Amino acid sequence: MEKSVFKRKIYNEILEWKENRSYKYSLLIKGAKRIGKSTIAKEFAEKEFKSYILIDFAHTSKEIIELFDDMYNLDFFFTTSTIHRCSLI
Repeated sequence: MEKSVFKRKIYNEILEWKENRSYKYSLLIKGAKRIGKSTIAKEFAEKEFKSYILIDFAHTSKEIIELFDDMYNLDFFFTTSTIHRCSLI
């Protein structure tokens, strides 16, 4: 039961982001290993968006990770995604 309460709480927090801030801000989910971040992000994206981009740094290539090494480019990436209404989960 504790798991479903947590899941419902985080899902509601992400839903609040979608309804109130997703037009302006991308979403970054971070936390301890193996607590369900990727699972909840994927589930949310499948239910709440027609399309989405999911970047799971635990399961991606070195080349993709290197795209995020430069903070200037990272700011540009998120700004551009917001301008183009691309929801990143």
